Amino acid sequence: MSDEAVDQKQSVNKEKAIAFSRPEQVLEILREVNRRKTQVLIKYSNDGKLVRGVVEDLLSNEGSLVISGISQAGDQLLAPYRLVRIEFILLSKKIIFVSKIKQRIPGKILLAVPDRLVALERRSNSRFRVPIPCAAFLEFTDRQIELERFDAPFVPRFLRDESAKAPRVRIDDVSLGGVACFTRFAAVADLFRADEEHLDARLYLPSAAPLSVSVSVRWTKKTTSAVLTGSFDQFQRIVASRLKLLPNDEELQMKENFYRIGFQFTEVTSELDAALRSFIKLVQTAESV
Repeated sequence: MSDEAVDQKQSVNKEKAIAFSRPEQVLEILREVNRRKTQVLIKYSNDGKLVRGVVEDLLSNEGSLVISGISQAGDQLLAPYRLVRIEFILLSKKIIFVSKIKQRIPGKILLAVPDRLVALERRSNSRFRVPIPCAAFLEFTDRQIELERFDAPFVPRFLRDESAKAPRVRIDDVSLGGVACFTRFAAVADLFRADEEHLDARLYLPSAAPLSVSVSVRWTKKTTSAVLTGSFDQFQRIVASRLKLLPNDEELQMKENFYRIGFQFTEVTSELDAALRSFIKLVQTAESV
């Protein structure tokens, strides 16, 4: 990616942008970022590839911002580039600026203090996709699945033994106001009806104690994937036979359904808000280096 390709205009898109160009404004924001030791995303290519880091220090006299916490792989990825774009979240805004790398140290870079910052107004409770390595769940202790609906050879034993008693649904995306959950099982999705209020649940986030929460069902959605075709092993043929799919001799065709349910937190306590903010920081950087 050429230096000219790192363009702040790419970031504005359709969001409302506010520019800060007065030196005192820029320094005030960077001082706050330094005080918070904010995590940052370092964009170095047009295809969205990112390296993560954290603000270590602001050297106002030298006009430098020190970013540390960069992995060895991140150092190698950044090596060919002179200009990078920095993104971070401060309160309700996403701050973006383009800067020149002044110096490179293993695990660190020194950036020139930018002349201009762009703040993008984010909608309240922006949603963030939750990757599999950051798996999180909602558990509903007051719901019970009909056990016969799990009498199928492809259903894992733990679902039959545990989830029928207190079904857990995986969180697919998260915001400060709620979550969207994902399941492949109609028996689970059928437990929830749009506009249900005040359901008791337990929220399981990585490396955190479960939290008791109250949620409301805002929407439910069923999606059917593309038809799967190809050769299948004997076990899959037995499954298909029990489901009366009647495959051909060499191939079978199956459609896969999955379900998403949108839950809104009825009350966001200070403890829940802190847990969600920490989790959102985790998922924002989970797929960067």
